[in-house]
Amino acid sequence: MTLRSDYLWHIALGEQPPTRLPSDLASVRVGLALGLPAIEALVGEGTGVGPVKYCLAHRQLVVPVEAETVHRWRAAHSDCVPSAGSRSCSAGGYRGCMGLWVTRPGPARTAVTPAGALHEALSLTRARLRTAGTHYPRHQEARCA
Repeated sequence: MTLRSDYLWHIALGEQPPTRLPSDLASVRVGLALGLPAIEALVGEGTGVGPVKYCLAHRQLVVPVEAETVHRWRAAHSDCVPSAGSRSCSAGGYRGCMGLWVTRPGPARTAVTPAGALHEALSLTRARLRTAGTHYPRHQEARCA
């Protein structure tokens, strides 16, 4: 799997995020095939993107967002969980969530990704993939950091 991006990222190897996350947060969990292009689109349009965790074992992204997002997130392409389960992907099984945390470089880092902007980017990306006839293959090459 290749994680490519047109933008610079800082990579942190470890279980903890590279920046201090607020204690009251939620996280959106989404597959890499849909999530990576959506995150790239947000960065490309200048939206502040907070830390993102790539679970390489389960091919999912974990994107911290505002805590109140849990009660209003209604998306078929992803799920949103409260802070208690927010640092791991949704996959179960014998392999735990293994991942890399990445952040955008710069002195003024964003604490969390805006949920509304993320939802819109995921929806637009999903629509583009459907229009192109792409059916979210499980082992598609991913683009990102």
